[in-house]
Amino acid sequence: MARHFAAAGAGAVQRYYCGGACDGRDDGAVQAMLQCQRVSDFLIAASYLSIPLELLYFASCADLAPLKWLLLQLAAFAVLGGATHLLAVFSLAHPHSSGLLLASTAAKLLAALVSFATAVSLVALIPRLIRAKLREAFLRAKARQLDRDLGLIRRRVEATSRVVRMLTHRIRSSPLDAHSILHTTMLHLADALELHSCAVWMPGRDAGDDLHLVHQLSLRGKGPVRVVLGSQAPISPGDPDVIDVMASEAAKVLRPGSELATASSGELQPPGAVAAIRIPMLEVSNFDGGKTPVASSYAILVLALRSKASGSGSREWSGHDLEVVQVIADQVAVALSHAAVLEEWQAMSDRLAEQNRALLHAKQDAMMATEGINSIQSAMCDGMRRPMYSIIGLLSMVRQAEDMRPEQRLVADAIARTSTLSLALMNDVDTETLTVNRMPFDLRSLMREAMSVAGCLASCGGAGFSYQLENALPEWVVGDETRVFHLLLQMAGDVLGQRRDGAGRLSFSIKSCSADQKDCIPVCPNLSAGCSICVEFQVAMERSTGCSQPPSSPASSQINMCKKIVQMMNGTMWSASDGESITLILHFQLQQSRVCRRTSSSIPHFNGLRILLADGDGMSRAVTQKLLEQLGCQVISVSSGAHCLALLGSAGSSFQLLLLDLDMDAFEVALQIRGLKNRRWLLIVAALAVTVDDNIREMCRHSGINGLIQKPLTLTALGAQLHRVLRN
Repeated sequence: MARHFAAAGAGAVQRYYCGGACDGRDDGAVQAMLQCQRVSDFLIAASYLSIPLELLYFASCADLAPLKWLLLQLAAFAVLGGATHLLAVFSLAHPHSSGLLLASTAAKLLAALVSFATAVSLVALIPRLIRAKLREAFLRAKARQLDRDLGLIRRRVEATSRVVRMLTHRIRSSPLDAHSILHTTMLHLADALELHSCAVWMPGRDAGDDLHLVHQLSLRGKGPVRVVLGSQAPISPGDPDVIDVMASEAAKVLRPGSELATASSGELQPPGAVAAIRIPMLEVSNFDGGKTPVASSYAILVLALRSKASGSGSREWSGHDLEVVQVIADQVAVALSHAAVLEEWQAMSDRLAEQNRALLHAKQDAMMATEGINSIQSAMCDGMRRPMYSIIGLLSMVRQAEDMRPEQRLVADAIARTSTLSLALMNDVDTETLTVNRMPFDLRSLMREAMSVAGCLASCGGAGFSYQLENALPEWVVGDETRVFHLLLQMAGDVLGQRRDGAGRLSFSIKSCSADQKDCIPVCPNLSAGCSICVEFQVAMERSTGCSQPPSSPASSQINMCKKIVQMMNGTMWSASDGESITLILHFQLQQSRVCRRTSSSIPHFNGLRILLADGDGMSRAVTQKLLEQLGCQVISVSSGAHCLALLGSAGSSFQLLLLDLDMDAFEVALQIRGLKNRRWLLIVAALAVTVDDNIREMCRHSGINGLIQKPLTLTALGAQLHRVLRN
């Protein structure tokens, strides 16, 4: 309002100076003052008009709903005041305008009304502002008090945390033994909480047993003293204090004159307040896989405070102290559970160690038994293999006789093939492996020999025998003839083994498969090398019409073994449900017969070749000597490597070739022979029963052996190897 009066005064001054100017006074000073008033009024009007904008901005940023009318009044007052000063600026420029005078008068009148209303509103608002300020001061005082209380609480929490960490560290660093854990807990609790005594009561093994004092610690003078146990009587689980402590996880302050408090202090009456808390006694059986194990029994920890100085009253348990005791009790429960787990683990470790020692002893016994079985098995196989070598060698000489009748030659060939099969089965048992060796062989000759042996088996079993051999079968095929012979004899034996009486007839059927049969491929139209043929072998038992006795169950173990061999030969084998017929289908690669005949060379003849034979087995030595003599050689035999070295070391011996049949000792004997000056260029041939591989060939090259013959020694193989060695 003062500003309005100033504006009115300015108008009067303007009129005064205008009148003065009209009187002829200085116009420059008057114009300067008027210009200054214009600028001032314009700035005042701009300031007044900006105030509503600021009020609206702050009203949008904050919740000012209770002051809405006051803000509107202040905004109207500022707008009208600014309008008054703005009109004053124009009035200075046009002093005689009646419109400006009317507008200025209306603006001043409205400004007067609004300013009066604003003044009245401020009278009611100022006490509210004072009360808000007082409330703010009160809240600030409360906040400062809360900060002080929060700081005190934080300091208490930090102190509690330090005590708990210290006690937890002491508990966890103590030996993992239940008695050591409890003693460490009592000792450090007494030091941290200034206790007079501590005691631990534990129940018996059975539920409902009395509680017995198992640990007690009393502080006399400067340090803790262990109290002798045994003088305190047990406490019944029905005691009110025991029931109250057992019912809650929190620490409880015992009532004065409590039996539990009195018994825990021993002969000394506790001078301070007594508190107790339960401790879960967890066992391994409580950890059943759940998240929280349930304790089967609880112990009670009793703590008695130390009294204050004389005349100052007794100490009491605070909530802070009880919280510390509760946290420490939880840590003790965890430590005791760890101790229980460790104790159970140690006991289990001892049991497992004892079982491990027993298992190692049993394993050692089993290994010794296995070694014994393997040694016996190797000895048995070797004992059976050596006569078989001799039989195969003799049969190779018998089969070369030209004056044999066809039936005699068939019997000799069948015996030779059966001996070869027996030797292959013994090698399978010894090496515990099954191998397939595919070579060209005469399929028709194999069938005749197999039928001969099967007929003998049927005759021995009192059954008849018949077979059908298809004429379209090829003569030469590629495959493992020993395994095929084995399968045929096994099929005949299995079918004959199903009979319970002597009636019936064993029948063989061998034919090539057609394209529409099971798992078969058609025969190649031209029997050239590289084509395949599928042959079906079927063995069946044809029973008499009057026989009605059911057959026995088939021997599944032998059938499974045969099926494994058939699988290795890419064939198929199945038997009828009654076990009286077995069908075998094998695939063979065709081989030209003229190629096979051209590759089979005749037996060479060595005219007077002087050979020294070293063989430790008497029967094998005699058979090998006969084979060499059959080849036209002059043979002198010795029974050991030492005799061989002694004979070769003599000056009068003149041998052209040495045949060593000493198994693995042949390499050592050959090395010693190469050390003799007069025998460095002697031809050496070794006969071995092991499979010849790269390692054996390297040993032969290192020891100076010129040739190798794998047992059994036959007339054809021996002649071919000697011819190869002499030619090289």
